[in-house]
Amino acid sequence: MEDSDIYTIADFCSKLIEKENSEIKCTDIYFEKSNYINIEIEENSIKNSETGEDNGVSIRVISKNGSLGFAYSNKLDRITLEKICKTAIKMMKVATPDPDFKNLPNSFKNYPVVNGLFDKNLKYLEIEDSINYAEDLIEICKDDEMAISQSGNFASGYSKIFIFNSNGLSVSRKETSCIISSNIIVKDKISKETSSGYERQIERSLSKLNAINVANLALEDAKQNLNRKKIKNMKGPVILTPKGTISLILRPVAAAINADTFQYKRSFLVDKRSKKIGSDYLNIEDNGLIHGAAGSQIFDDEGVPCKNKKILENGKFLKNGLLHNSYTAGKEGVESTGNASRGSYISIPSIGITNFIMKPGDLTLEEIFKDIKEGIILNYTGDSPNISTGDFSGLILHGNLIQNGEVKEPLNETMIGINLMDLFQNIDAVSKEYRVYGAFQAPWVRINSVNIIGGAN
Repeated sequence: MEDSDIYTIADFCSKLIEKENSEIKCTDIYFEKSNYINIEIEENSIKNSETGEDNGVSIRVISKNGSLGFAYSNKLDRITLEKICKTAIKMMKVATPDPDFKNLPNSFKNYPVVNGLFDKNLKYLEIEDSINYAEDLIEICKDDEMAISQSGNFASGYSKIFIFNSNGLSVSRKETSCIISSNIIVKDKISKETSSGYERQIERSLSKLNAINVANLALEDAKQNLNRKKIKNMKGPVILTPKGTISLILRPVAAAINADTFQYKRSFLVDKRSKKIGSDYLNIEDNGLIHGAAGSQIFDDEGVPCKNKKILENGKFLKNGLLHNSYTAGKEGVESTGNASRGSYISIPSIGITNFIMKPGDLTLEEIFKDIKEGIILNYTGDSPNISTGDFSGLILHGNLIQNGEVKEPLNETMIGINLMDLFQNIDAVSKEYRVYGAFQAPWVRINSVNIIGGAN
């Protein structure tokens, strides 16, 4: 499928839909061309590797009363294209009217310049070269006497997106990505206890990917969680690692400021706009314009330019701090924030983040730890907060005791309970250091007073 073919197909579909029905208010056509490689590791050996491509088109038609019709196909012959256009129109005619729908985006004269989103080395990467990254993971596990098994993967992809709509919008972008992950299980030879550690890295450029570092971090994470200890109930400070910050701050906030969730009043931040909800250390933004970042894009999946959006500033939830696509923006009477997101051409746009960032603070890790007489580190919990209420009660799967500023034994059968609003307000320190996990950038965060429920009582 050449680029010139796509423009011809888009024009053909647009004219066909226009002829078919006078009830249609607007239409968009979304094309995706993609190539991918995926290599999977199980029991520290390569179990599966595949390479392939996926090309497809989807048609979205919306009537003057807001009813929606949608159809897609990975076949692009004339008969199939005519069929999906007619199918989308038929679905539109029987769909429920939606008075909240206003319009699709208009065309834009200017788009931001964001560098580093495409790497030709990834576009032309061969599966034989990809295996080297998986083999690096395997070697780290083999060389460590405590490591007994590993699962993980290497994946890369190249895609080109084309978006057209009946309001004159016509845009395209190309992008690449690669990911490597490692989940290593270790065993203490004396106690016979086992534990696991997980790490991953997502990049736009192959040169930034470091499989050895990922495997070593997963190994370190696993060892730090060996020989877990029960503690008694206590109330004290909790330090969130970057993974913990993502789990208890960034992901919940991202879900709560999704305009669709917010408009249905399913967010714990409803009625909190323009109000201070956390300490001055709480500063969050959604920035789609960072050069080379995994979440950056020139435009979203409806063709709206991406931007840098401040969400929380010095603990204040900003009035314009919601993330919108064109539908929710029209419903509220504001402009889309450029956060329309599609999993692929087979789905209609929802709302997603770009690069969701909690800004670093001014203290080193040593300074954050040194004054803690007794507290804990929370690295990972398998539980999630209730986004409607903000309540959280969860088991700490990876965490450690802190005594006199030093990291001690890992925790066993330990839980914490707190409402997210209280958590935000009790943030009293944020580290200079931070880590990036895909679309999230997170520092270490200290919460000064949390109820900790131990299993030793």
